[in-house]
Order: sequence, then structure tokens, then C-alpha cells
Amino acid sequence: MAASTRPAFFTQPSPPCVLSLLSCLLAIAMPSLALAQQSPIDPNWVQQPRLPDLPPLSTQLQLPDTLQFRVGQSIEHDSNIFRLPASSSRQADTYGVTTLGMKFDKRYGLQRIELELNAQDYRYKNYSVLDFTAINYAAAWRWSLTPRFTGNVTADRSEYIDNTSLVQSSGVVNHRTEEVRRLDGEYELGSAVRLLGGVFERNINNSTAASAVVNTSVTGADVGARYVFLTGNSVAYRYRKGNGEYTGLPSTTLPSRHFSDVEHELSFEATPTGRTTLQGRLAHLERKRDDSAGREFSGLVGRVNMVWAVTGKTRVEAGVIREISSYQPNAIIPSYYTSGRVYVSPVWNLTEKTAIRLRFDQGLRYYKGSLEPGYAGRRDSLSQEGVSLEWEPRRNLKLMASLALDKRSSNIQNLDYKANVLDLSALLKF
Repeated sequence: MAASTRPAFFTQPSPPCVLSLLSCLLAIAMPSLALAQQSPIDPNWVQQPRLPDLPPLSTQLQLPDTLQFRVGQSIEHDSNIFRLPASSSRQADTYGVTTLGMKFDKRYGLQRIELELNAQDYRYKNYSVLDFTAINYAAAWRWSLTPRFTGNVTADRSEYIDNTSLVQSSGVVNHRTEEVRRLDGEYELGSAVRLLGGVFERNINNSTAASAVVNTSVTGADVGARYVFLTGNSVAYRYRKGNGEYTGLPSTTLPSRHFSDVEHELSFEATPTGRTTLQGRLAHLERKRDDSAGREFSGLVGRVNMVWAVTGKTRVEAGVIREISSYQPNAIIPSYYTSGRVYVSPVWNLTEKTAIRLRFDQGLRYYKGSLEPGYAGRRDSLSQEGVSLEWEPRRNLKLMASLALDKRSSNIQNLDYKANVLDLSALLKF
């Protein structure tokens, strides 16, 4: 790939970028995407094309101002921008990300409208061919016909760079776009029992063919019930059914591009102590191809997240995650992988305006199914470790510095990589 030496993020933005940014003045749609191209410490590890979770009712406090604008700027240095192994010529680059956004949040009687939208302009110093502008949004109507019958109409879009986990890149960076639309409702039968139901649509699109998570479209519905205890803790069961298509595969692909998902899920929310909160889900997911009597994959998936307020200034966030996902590096071979990981993230509020966060992620990924020749028995170990410092000198201004190590070790030759990522960011709200 030819490299340009212009300091892209210090030059004057092109008119299309300016118009694109000015047309989308809305707030940070996803915190992990707000100030950096890819969060050095990704709380979700990598987003997977599975059936979407039921979005919770908004827990945000009503803002004093209905409308809020945000402007952000970050500068990041990545020591291995394409996540290449040590045996290859690894390339480093420095890039800037300019974020403009707006947030709207207002209640109208029993109804509440929330809208967040941002435009992020990425400018690379050396590899200017990677420059792009991402448009992200999240919109929600928190509806209520009566105090006992409530629900959500939601739509969100996120565009991010996925070049680290599934594909061994060779000078190509994939821009992945995920869009989710959902309508759901909850009816309170009594003081403890709620009936649940909803319909959804989810689409995943990639900018390049060099992606192991191919373009996917899924539509479906779910039904279930939730029981709420007097303590406020709750447990729920949901049955989900989705029909999908691997839209990125050729129409002549064998086996079929079409599939169906069935998921049985148990979820819970609990506060065992005044300082500890737990959230979790455990589900059995099965995916079948339309032209095959057998399944593509099936098994247990889920996650448990914990937040422990150790003291007034210290808390620990931790979790365990289990996933199964389709893996399609070859249009003909229907592969998949299972993965498990744990993470721990202690946070110290050094002062009222300063906080420091550590993050430790460790995971294993096992590739199964019909793998390409030479990849049978593939097993990857992935880790992300980092530290970040946040400082709020003023109520509407946040400054952040972070350093992270992203690493993969594989039992297949030339799939290992290491990358150090340094980020300096500023966010202004008004």
C-alpha cells in the first residue's frame, strides 16, 4: 500500500467532510466510539452478529438541558495498524479523530424521546487511504400507553473499524456497520409478573471482503415473562426466533445463505448488597442452514457482569462472557468458533475531578466446523490490557490519556500479533 506523508489530521478538512460533520451535530452515540477509532480497551471485545438483547428502559437522569452539544478531538498512535505478525513488516501510524455531536432527551407526559447522533472524521498521518467519516446514531421512543403497559421503539447505527480479532489483515482495514431496529413491550400483570414481547431487525455490513463476519441480515421476534421480587431483583425467560441471510455470500453458495436462529434465554438483575450489582444472561443458541437437516452450530452463550463499589472512591467492574459465532473466511466453508473471556477493571477516583482505570481482558477462541486446509484445530489466545487517566477540570470538559496493549497468540503460524495504542482525547459539552 502506498503511503502518504501528509499530516492528515492537521490539514484543512475537505468540504464534503465539513458538510458531513455539520449535518450531524448530535451527541456521542456510543461512549466506546466517541473519542477514538477503536477503543483501546473494548468492553464488548468484538461485536457479534447474534440476536440482539432486549434494550432496557432508560436509566439516565433527566438532563437540566433538553439539548446538549458535544465536540471531541483525539490523537492516537498505533504501533501495528494492520495487526500483522512479527514476521511481517508491521506499520505504525498516528491519526486524529474529530467528533461533533448533539444529544436530545425530553419527556412528554408518559412518553420520553431520546436521540443521540455524532459524526466522526478520521484522518491518518501516513495512510491517508484509510481516511473516512463515520455517522453513528441511537434513537428511542420510550412509550407508555398506561403505567402498566410500556415499551421501546429503538433504532441505532454504529460504524467502527474491525481489524484486530478475526481476520489476519494484510494492508486492508475493514469498516463494519451495524444497524438494529426494534419494537418491544412489557405488560404488568400484577405486582410481580410482567409479560414481554418484541420484534427486531439487525443488519451487519462490511466495507471489504476481508472479514470473517460476513454481511448478515436477521429479522425475528421474541416472547417471554419477567418476575420482579419485592427486593427489586428480577429474573426473566425469553424465547427468540430469527430468520437470517448471509447477504455477503454469493447466491450460488453451498450450503445455503439462509439460516434460522432459535434462542432460549434466562436473564437476571440483582443487587445482593448495597455495594454490589449483578446482571447476567444464559442462553442456548442454535443456528441451522435452510438446506441442511443438521445445525450449523449450537451451544451455551451468555455473560455475567458485576459492579462492586469497594469504597466511596473505588469500584471494580468484572465479567465473564461466553460466545458462539459464525466464521466465514471462505464462501463455501461454513465454520464457526466458540469463545470465552474474563475481564476485570478497577477504577479509582483520586479526586472529585480525576479518575484512573485499569483493564485486564483475557480470552480463548476455538475454531470449529469445516475449517480451511491448514487451520484445523485453530486456537487463539487474546488479551487486552491498559490504563487510562481521566480529568475533568470543568464540569463540561473532560481530558483523557490512555495506553493499551492488544495481543493475539495462535497455534497457527503467522497469526500472532502485538500492538501498542496511545490515545490523547478531549471532550467539550455545552
